[in-house]
Amino acid sequence: MTETSALMLTLVIGFAAGFIRGLTSFGGPAFILAALTLVLSPMAVIGKILVVELIAASYLVVQCRHLIRWRNTLTLALPTIATMPVGYWVLTHTDPDLMRRMIAGAIILSCLLMACGWRYQRPLGRAGLCATGIIGGIVMGASYIALLVVAVLLMGPYQKHFLRGLFISWGWLTALFFFSMSVVNGDTGTNEIIQALPLAVCYFAGTWLGSMYFNQTTENSYRRYALFTLIALAIPGLFR
Repeated sequence: MTETSALMLTLVIGFAAGFIRGLTSFGGPAFILAALTLVLSPMAVIGKILVVELIAASYLVVQCRHLIRWRNTLTLALPTIATMPVGYWVLTHTDPDLMRRMIAGAIILSCLLMACGWRYQRPLGRAGLCATGIIGGIVMGASYIALLVVAVLLMGPYQKHFLRGLFISWGWLTALFFFSMSVVNGDTGTNEIIQALPLAVCYFAGTWLGSMYFNQTTENSYRRYALFTLIALAIPGLFR
């Protein structure tokens, strides 16, 4: 594959991932990870995702601010942020091939949980949200995959507008923290930001378009398609 072809493929992946993110409020980073870690190291991909996701998440927070319940967000986000450095240490001290398989496994497990159809009947209390945040923080710090937290919440009795506000605000806070942590550690700098800008433009355009469709289309069909696509992309990562 030529350099131009690789760039075009990356931009297409970015747009598709942004559309999924804007429509369903999740899955964009996992889509990029599942696709690009087939050809790049996880650390190189995550450096780009940090830039594009922070831009898109900031836009979604402003757009959906009326849906956000900050008390619930902070109950989930603070434990996530507190445990993310543990996972980040694992990411930076683990063999790239092993990390690639761990990321693929986390994506597949999360998608299978979301697709199974089982639901618990009562909303999670503060303890449940904190526990979810702690586990999610370790996984997210190690892979930048938020899908395990998403899977747990999607299996509850929550309305889609509540979930959208929670996913977007929680994702924005964790993206901001992860980006700051990466900059402080020297893993994300000016060069990484500049290299990620073309991807960021396509990801943002997809996010904008997906968010426009949120109230006009049925989420279930797009969500089902996104889950199966993520699984299909993640399976090769297990065996590469």
